[in-house]
Amino acid sequence: MKNQLPKVSVVSVNFRQAKATGEMLASLAGAGYPNLEVILVDNGMIHDQSAFFHQKYPGLRLFVQEENLGFAGGTNLGIRHATGAYILLLNNDTETPPGFLQPMVDLMEANPQMGTVSPKILYFDSPYTIQYAGMPSFHPLTGRGLTRGNGEKDKGQYNENAPTTMTHGACMLVRREVFDEIGLLPEMYFMYYEELDFCAHASQKGWQHYYCGTSHIYHKQSLSLGKGSPKKTYYLFRNRLLFMRRTQSGLRFLVFLLYFLGIAFPYHLFRHAVLRDYEHAASIWKGMIWHITHLKNPAHENVY
Repeated sequence: MKNQLPKVSVVSVNFRQAKATGEMLASLAGAGYPNLEVILVDNGMIHDQSAFFHQKYPGLRLFVQEENLGFAGGTNLGIRHATGAYILLLNNDTETPPGFLQPMVDLMEANPQMGTVSPKILYFDSPYTIQYAGMPSFHPLTGRGLTRGNGEKDKGQYNENAPTTMTHGACMLVRREVFDEIGLLPEMYFMYYEELDFCAHASQKGWQHYYCGTSHIYHKQSLSLGKGSPKKTYYLFRNRLLFMRRTQSGLRFLVFLLYFLGIAFPYHLFRHAVLRDYEHAASIWKGMIWHITHLKNPAHENVY
């Protein structure tokens, strides 16, 4: 049976969150998929916790990286060592139920043009509440994805498999040929939006993206930086504009830019200033300064 199933390489990145990563690894040990390779990149490592990680998942392939490469760089390091026909990008702040992987693999096997697949994602602290049930469209004005089902109670209303515009970086199964054709995750993002950029460029090459409603995982979300982190504010703000610069052009980009500079930028800056969140206000300024100092069109930069 093992040889009949395609090999799946799970790639995850730990950034000083050993407890959560250990819980993710322990859940993977009960995944029930027999042809599984699990790769963990211990990114920005301070203390050697190799024994702890190997205890949670015997047979783990662990790569220790003292420099913090960011989510994209750490994930790419793991992808380069992956040997599977499919590569599952899995956040360390997730937990997976038994049997979650097989439906996604079956979906991939049935359609050779399917490039990526994500399952239903439920909030870990509220396991009957949906975070992601596909992203049917991307808002051209705001530069944000319109995530289906977010905040809704899961009553089985999204249990079907369906095409989607973008898959979710917390759990994204990728066909190896997609990486071979378009390259790895764009490391200039460091964290946030890199999987959306990857999906957008895969779509341009004709690859399809699917939501797998017959599978689900649980997501704890924002453990590494914290939900209110100024660093998170910086990367989300900077990378939203970066994503649009790299994937949009002409009138579509001009309309977004007018909205972003005329409404989003001053609104968020003013809001943080009124609330005396000066660190967050400074993060927004830093994000804008980054773009001013990187005016060369990033869509043509070799960042893969």
